[in-house]
Amino acid sequence: MVTRAFSHSLDAFTAIGGRNRASAHTRLPQQRRIDDDLAPLGIPALALGVMLTVAGLTVLPLMTEWAIDYGHVTVYTAYILYLTLTVALSVWGVRRIRDHRRSIYYTSNATQSTNTRR
Repeated sequence: MVTRAFSHSLDAFTAIGGRNRASAHTRLPQQRRIDDDLAPLGIPALALGVMLTVAGLTVLPLMTEWAIDYGHVTVYTAYILYLTLTVALSVWGVRRIRDHRRSIYYTSNATQSTNTRR
């Protein structure tokens, strides 16, 4: 059961840029504009994230040498942080692409449904 106070807090969370499970077509207009501005960056972000992840995986055999030279904790922490950021970049790119395609789909369906009502 969603109480009125909880419902209001979700609206406030979404209004300040938070992300709930709502899809792209149900967001507030200002959030939709920001997402539309960032949508062209989705494909380059995905490509760069995949390339950086592959590059990070290719240096995996060198990790033991680096760990001996520079310390185990430092090298493995930096490596895990690096891979986490590359995967996060890829996921961000996928989400931008998906949200942009959904917004185009829902916008075109809304336009078609208003045209057929006349």
